[in-house]
Amino acid sequence: MAEVLAKESSAYIFSTAAAYGNHYTTDEVLSAFLHQQRDNPSFDTEFATRVLNKCGYERHSFVLPLEDLFRRFTREEYLKLRRTHLLGLAQRACDSALEKWGGDRGGITHLFWGTMTGAMDSPTIDIQLVKNLGLNMNVERTRFRLLNLARQVSKGDQNARILVISADLRSALGNSMPENPSREDIVAVSLFRDGASAAVVGGIGGAEHNEFTFDNDNRGNQRNECQPCYEMVTGASRIVAGTNHLVDYFEENDGSIRLHLDRHLPDHIGKAEPEFVAHLLEKGKQERPAEMIPDNVCDMDVLCHTGGPRVLKEVGSSLGVSRQNMLCSWEIMNNNGNLSGASNLCVLNHHNELRAKNQGNALSKSGWAVALSMGPGVCLEGVLLRDIRVNCAVPEAVRVPEAVRVSPTCGVMKVDTRKVVHIVGAGIAGLTLAATLSPLEYKVQVFEAAADVREKGYGLAVWPSSMKILRDELGVAGLDLRTSQSMVINRKNTDDKLEIRPPLKIKDKGFMKRSALLGCLLDKVEQLHPGCISTDHSFFRVRFEGENVTATYATDGRIVSHSCDLIVGADGVNSSVRKYVSLKLDSRVYGHMTAYRFVVPSPSEDLLKQTEEAWNMSVSESIHSPCYHISRDSDALSIVVLEYDGKPPDIPRKASLTELVDVAQRSKLSFVINILSTEKVSDLMCYSTFHIDCKPWHRSNAVIIGDAAHAYGPLTAKMANLAINDAHSLAAMLNLRRERNQSLADVLDDWEHTQRPKFEITRTRTLRHLELYAPRMRNFVTFLWQHFPATMSSYFGSIFQYDYSIYSSSNEVCTKVTVACAGVVGVDIADPLEAFLKPCFKQVVYYSFGLLIVIYLAVQCK
Repeated sequence: MAEVLAKESSAYIFSTAAAYGNHYTTDEVLSAFLHQQRDNPSFDTEFATRVLNKCGYERHSFVLPLEDLFRRFTREEYLKLRRTHLLGLAQRACDSALEKWGGDRGGITHLFWGTMTGAMDSPTIDIQLVKNLGLNMNVERTRFRLLNLARQVSKGDQNARILVISADLRSALGNSMPENPSREDIVAVSLFRDGASAAVVGGIGGAEHNEFTFDNDNRGNQRNECQPCYEMVTGASRIVAGTNHLVDYFEENDGSIRLHLDRHLPDHIGKAEPEFVAHLLEKGKQERPAEMIPDNVCDMDVLCHTGGPRVLKEVGSSLGVSRQNMLCSWEIMNNNGNLSGASNLCVLNHHNELRAKNQGNALSKSGWAVALSMGPGVCLEGVLLRDIRVNCAVPEAVRVPEAVRVSPTCGVMKVDTRKVVHIVGAGIAGLTLAATLSPLEYKVQVFEAAADVREKGYGLAVWPSSMKILRDELGVAGLDLRTSQSMVINRKNTDDKLEIRPPLKIKDKGFMKRSALLGCLLDKVEQLHPGCISTDHSFFRVRFEGENVTATYATDGRIVSHSCDLIVGADGVNSSVRKYVSLKLDSRVYGHMTAYRFVVPSPSEDLLKQTEEAWNMSVSESIHSPCYHISRDSDALSIVVLEYDGKPPDIPRKASLTELVDVAQRSKLSFVINILSTEKVSDLMCYSTFHIDCKPWHRSNAVIIGDAAHAYGPLTAKMANLAINDAHSLAAMLNLRRERNQSLADVLDDWEHTQRPKFEITRTRTLRHLELYAPRMRNFVTFLWQHFPATMSSYFGSIFQYDYSIYSSSNEVCTKVTVACAGVVGVDIADPLEAFLKPCFKQVVYYSFGLLIVIYLAVQCK
C-alpha cells in the first residue's frame, strides 16, 4: 500500500550518514599521549591519566595513525591534515548520504558546510566537495553547522534539495598544544575526536502535482529518491546570556590552538535546556496544532550533542529524561568521543539506522525526537523531529504525571538584570570603585593577581576630598588619619628650617597608612558585595564582541574566562588592561626619579620632637624627601627619598641600607643622614617612577582608572587622591545610569570628560615641581634657595595647595570651580609658576609706576 504525504510547507530529512576515523582504546590513546610528553618534566601525567579515563570512551575516533597522536605539528603539517583528512572524511559521509537518498546528484540545489577545524586555506573545502561529489557547479553554498537553515530553506522552496555536511578533526587540538599544556589544554585534547556527518534535506511537492506518492519500493515517482525519514516540524535557537566566557577558543603566535572549557559549562547548559526545550515544544504545537506532539520530553528521544559525559548527564538530569531517552547520544559518544559539530548528525544517523534495522524497540515509541546542539556563545540549537515511519501517537502507558512535565517556566531562576562589572586590581582605586557601586545595579567581581589583598605599611597623603568620599559618602569605618597642617623644609648643608603654614586651618588633611586604608576599604566591599574578591587571578587577556566582554585570567596553573558587561582596569602603573583601551603596547614614560621608601616604626624622642607638629620636606638640587607620621595610634614615620636621574629605570626591588646612605650623603641632607644613622628602618624598597599619560581612558565597555590611566607621582602627593576621585566619580555616574537612561558608553564618555581636566592640572603642577630638580635648572634653583628662601618656600608650597572637586548625585560638583581650573578647588590658575609670577609682575608694575611718579615730581620741583 502506498503512503500519501499531503503537500504542505514542510521540510523533510531524506537520508543521513556518518564517517569516522581509526578507532583506538583509551589505553592506546593514553599511551600515545604520555609518549609524546615523555621529555616534558612539567607535564601533569596524573591529571591526564585521570581525565582520559573519566571521559569513559570505549573507543576514540582519530584519522591519524597511532604514532602521530598528540605529536606537535608544524603549521604546514596541520594544513595538510585539514586538506586531506577533513575533506576525505566529509566526502565519505556525503557519498553515503547521497547514495541512500538515491536521487540525481545534479538535483542538489544547496550545499551547507560547517566545521570548527579552521584554517585560512584555498580553495575552501565546500568548493572542493562540489567538484569531488559531481554536484551542479551552480549549487548554492553556505557554511552552516545545523539543520535549522536547511529546514527554513526547504519550507520556502519545496523543490530544494540540500546537502548538509559537518566535519571536524578536533583531535588536531592534540597536535597543536603549547609546549607546556595547561590542565585546560589536557581536558580539551582528551574530549574531542574526529568525525563527519551528512544529510539530504528537502521539501515534498512540485509545480506539476499536488501530492507526492511513495510506492512500495520506497522510491518516489518523480525524483526516484528514497522515502523521507523525518519531518522537521520546527526549530529554535538561543544564545544564553552571561555565558560568553565559558568557551575560549584562540590561536597563539606560535601556532598553538587552545580551547578552554570552563568547568561550569555543563551546569550552565543543563540549567538552560529545560526552558529552551519547553519553548521548542510550545512552538511546535502553535505551528502544528493538529499534530499529537507529546506534552513531555520524556515521551521522546533526545538526540543531544555529544559534548562529554558531564554535558549528557546535566542535560538528562535537567530535562528529567532517562539514559534510554538519550541512548543514541551515549552510544555515539562512547564509541567515538566528542565529535564537535559533526556529532549532531552522527547521533541522528545512529537513530535513523536503529529505526531502519527494525531495532526501534530501543527507541521512543512515540516517534518524536528532539535534536539538541550547543556551542560557543553559549548557543543552543534545537529541531523537533517526527519520524514518519512511526504512527506518532503518544501511548498512554508512557505518559508522565503533570507535575513532572516540562513547562516554559520549569527550572527558571529569577532573572538577574544587574550589569556585571569586572574590576582588575584590588588596590585603593579598585576597592573604592567596588565600595561605591550599588549592589542593586551591579554584580561586582574583583580580580587580584596577588595571593591576598595587601599593601606595604607606607604612608600616603590624604586631602579633604578623599576623606569626604571615604568617610562621608561611602561610610568607610576605622579611618586612621594623622592630621598635619604645616610643612617644614630642610635644606642641604644647613640647620635652618623654613615652615610653611596655610592661611587657614584645613580640616581632614594629613597622612594615612596605605595598608590600614586598604583594610578599611576591604571591609566595606565585603559588606556590600560578599565574596566578590578573587585573589591569585592574573589578568591574561580580554576579548570584545559587540556589547559582550570576555575576560581571561590565569590562576593556579589554569586559564579561566568570565563574561561581563564592563571591565575596569585598576591595576596600576604596569596595567595589563590599559593596552586594550588606549591601544598602545606600553604607555609608560620613565619619570627620571628613583624612589626609596622606608618606614621608621619607633622614632626616637629627638626625631618625634622634629616631626610631631609638622611634616618635613628635605630638599637639595637633585633630591626631595618627605617625612611624615601615618597614624594617630602609633608614632611610625613613612619616608620617601626621591633622587632625580639617580639610576636607570628598573623593576621594584629591595634596597640595602648602605645604598640609601650613599644617596643621602651625596645629597648632603643632614636630616635624612641623621635618620639613617640613628634610627631603625624597615620595609626598604627601591623603584623607578613612571609617567602614564594615555588617551583614551575608555572604550564602549572598558575603562582604566587611577595609576592605570594616569601616573605622575609621587611628586605632588596627589595621585592616590585622584585615584579615589576617579573611582568614586565613575561609580556615582554608573549608579545613575538607569535613572538617566544612559548606555555604558555614554557614562564612560561623561566620566572621562569630567576627570581628565583634573589630571591635566595635576600633570602641569607635577612637571613644575619636577623642574626644580632638572639638571638644566639646578644652578638657578640653588641660587634662588640661597638668596630668596622665603620666596622659594612660598612657591614650593603653592604647587601642592589644591584639591579635587567631588562628583555629587545631582551631577554637579560640590564646590563651584572656575573654567580655567575645572575639577579642582583652591587655585584659580592651573600653572603654579604663572600664578606665582602674576602678583610679582603686578608688584613690579606698581613699583615702576610709583618710581616714575617720584621722578616726575622731582623734576617738577627743580
